[in-house]
Amino acid sequence: MSKSLQTFLLSAVTMLLISLTPTVAWAATGIERQQTPAPDSQDWERVQQAGTIVFGTAANYPPFEFYNSNYELDGFDIALAKALSEQMGVKIEFKDFAFDGLLGSLQVGAVDAAIGAISVTPDRQQVVDFSNLYYFGNSAALASTEFTGTLRAATDFSGLRVGAERGTTYQIWAQNTLVEAGVIAQENLLTYSTPSEIIRDLRNGSIDVGLMGGLTAELAVKRNSGLQVIGESFNQQQFAIAVREGSDLTEQLNQALLILQSNGTFAALVEQYLQVTPGHVTPEGDAAIVDNTAVAQPVAPTAPACITSMAYIADLNLDDKNMTAPAIMAPGQDFVKSWRVLNNGTCDWQPDMALAYVNGNRIESSMGGSAVAVGRVVRPGETIDLSVSLRAPQVYGTFQGFWQMRDGLGQYFGQVVWVGIQVPNPNPAAPAPQPTPPPATLNPNLRADSTYINQGQCTTVRWDIDNVRAVYFIEGGNQQGVGGHDARTVCPGGTTTYTLRVTDLNGGNHDFPITINVGGSPDYSMNFSADNTNLNQGQCTRLRWDVRNVQAVYLDGEGVAGVSDREVCPGGSKTYTLMAVKRDGGQDSRQVTINVSGAPQPPPAQGPAITRFTVSSNQIARGQCVNFEWRTNNASGVNLLRNGGAIVAGGPGNGSAQDCPDAAGLYEYKLVAYGVGQTEQTVTIDVVGPQPR
Repeated sequence: MSKSLQTFLLSAVTMLLISLTPTVAWAATGIERQQTPAPDSQDWERVQQAGTIVFGTAANYPPFEFYNSNYELDGFDIALAKALSEQMGVKIEFKDFAFDGLLGSLQVGAVDAAIGAISVTPDRQQVVDFSNLYYFGNSAALASTEFTGTLRAATDFSGLRVGAERGTTYQIWAQNTLVEAGVIAQENLLTYSTPSEIIRDLRNGSIDVGLMGGLTAELAVKRNSGLQVIGESFNQQQFAIAVREGSDLTEQLNQALLILQSNGTFAALVEQYLQVTPGHVTPEGDAAIVDNTAVAQPVAPTAPACITSMAYIADLNLDDKNMTAPAIMAPGQDFVKSWRVLNNGTCDWQPDMALAYVNGNRIESSMGGSAVAVGRVVRPGETIDLSVSLRAPQVYGTFQGFWQMRDGLGQYFGQVVWVGIQVPNPNPAAPAPQPTPPPATLNPNLRADSTYINQGQCTTVRWDIDNVRAVYFIEGGNQQGVGGHDARTVCPGGTTTYTLRVTDLNGGNHDFPITINVGGSPDYSMNFSADNTNLNQGQCTRLRWDVRNVQAVYLDGEGVAGVSDREVCPGGSKTYTLMAVKRDGGQDSRQVTINVSGAPQPPPAQGPAITRFTVSSNQIARGQCVNFEWRTNNASGVNLLRNGGAIVAGGPGNGSAQDCPDAAGLYEYKLVAYGVGQTEQTVTIDVVGPQPR
C-alpha cells in the first residue's frame, strides 16, 4: 500500500497525461481541464457556512494514509488535514477514494480538497490548483542483503530483474530508461499492484531489485532483516494539497500550513508519523511556493473528456456501523454483501466496469470474492445496487475488505466501499475474575499458524487479549500499535523472535515473545491425510493437511489455510482433493478416499473435461484487455494461468475472466480443470505495439 511517484503516460486521443503519486496513474478519462468547473472564489465562504471541510484521500499508502488497527483513518496526511481544519476553525470530514478518482472528486464537487501524498507536476496543474509544498522526499531501489552491488546509474541495472508498481513513474522510468535503452530485456521488468508484492518477490528471489518510495523502502528494511537499500533519488517527490482550479481555499490552506510549521505542530507530526528529522523533508521559503498561475497551456487542445466517478450511497445489508458492529459469521459461512452506489460523474458507466476487491486488513479479507461487473450502462445521476458473494474465513478475528470500481482498462475510480465481519473465537478465554487482572494473569494467547517454516515461507502470528490499555507488535525493533484481537503475517529470512507488548490497565508493560524457526529448503511440501479412511455410515473423520511455500491451497475447490484440518461426515464413499498452486504457477494435488460401509456405492467418478475455452481475440494492442470464457464437466474447479502465473485460482467450473497484459509479447494462457485428475487447454495471445499515446 505504499506508492508515490509523478507521471504516467496514457492515450493522447482520449486521455490526458496525469501523474499519480502512490499507486497508479490518474484515470485520464476522468480528468480533463475542459470539464473543470469555472473558478470559484466562494469555496471558503461555503466551507465556513457548512462548518466542515471535506477532504478526499486514498488510504492505502502508509505512513501517509492508512486504516489503523481500530479501523480508523490514520497517518501523517490525515493528522495534518485535521490540524489544518482546526487551525481554520472548521470541522473535518474524510472520504476515501481510489487514487484515480481523487482529482475527479474535486471536479464533480464531491470534496473540497484532496490530500494523499500527491506530487505537484505541470500536468496536474493543468487540472487543479495546489497549496504550497509540505513534503520533499526521494525514491529508492531495494534488494536482498545478498545483493553486493550499488545502483548509481541506469547501466548498473544491466542483467537485473526489476520490479516496479504498475501504473507509476517507477514503471515508466524503468520502461523508458532501462528497457527501451536496451539495458534490460522487456521480460525482466515485472510489475506489481503493491510494494508488499515487490518485497515478497525480493525475498523469494523472483526479482533482483524493487523500485519504490524512500520511506516505504526504509520501513521495509526495518521490518525485513534480509533487505537493503542499494540506490536512491530516482525521482523527487513534492507533496501538496489539491483544490479546484481558482478556489480561494488555496490561500486559507497556505496560511494555516504556515502557522502549523511555525508553532511546531508540523514538526511534531513529521517526527511522530514519518520518523525522520523535520528539516530533511520540510520545504521552506521560496522552495515551498507553488505558482498556480505559471502553468504552460497544452500546445494543442485535447478533445473534451468526461469525468468517471462513483459515490457510495448506502449499505443495503450487513451495515457494520463504520466497523463498530461488524456482522458475526461462522467459519466458512457463505453470505452476500450489497451496496448502493451512484454515478456522480459525467461519463456513462459501461457494462464491463466492475466492483473489485483491492486490499484488506488481513490476508483472508478478500473472503473469496470475485469482481462483479456492472452489467449495463449506468448514466450520470443513476444509482445501481451491486452485490458480491463471499465466504467467511476459516480462522477467527475481525476482517475488513476494501472494494473499488474499475473500468475496462483496469483503472480504478470513485469512493472505496468495504465489507466488515467478525468470526468469533470458538474457544474464548474464560472471563477475568476481576476488572483489572493482576499482571501475572495476562495471557494474550499468542500463537502462530506454524512456528516451523522453510526458507521463503510465511506464517501468521495471532493473539487475543481484552481488558488492557494497549497492545504493540514488535518486529525487528519496529513497534507498531495493534488491536487486542489481531494478527500479522511475517516472512522471516531466518529464525526470528517477535514480541507482543501488552500495556495493562495500570500502565505496566509485559512482553510475550514467539519464535518462528526457519530452516530447510525453499521447495514446497504437501501432506494430506485422514484420521480414518474406513467409516461406517453416519460416522465422521478428520482430514488433515500441511502445505508449505505455495501461492494458495484449495480443498475441493474451496480456498483454505495451508496448515489446517476439517471434520467430514460423508454420507457415502467419497474422494477429497487437496490442490495447491505453487509459487511458479504450477499445480499439485493429493487425494484421500473415505470408504463408508453400509452406504450405496456411487458410480466410478469421471475425470474433468473442458468443453469450451474461448478468447475474445488472439491479438490485442498493448494496454487493451482480453476476455476468456470456459465450460467444463466433472470439474471441482479451474485455474487460469498466464505464462505460468495464476490469474484465476480455484475458479468455478463454468466461468469467465478478463486480463490486461502490461507489455508487448506472446502470452500463453492455460486453463487447468481439476477433479478426479486434471486436464488442460492452452491459447496464445499476441500483444503488439506500444502503449497508446
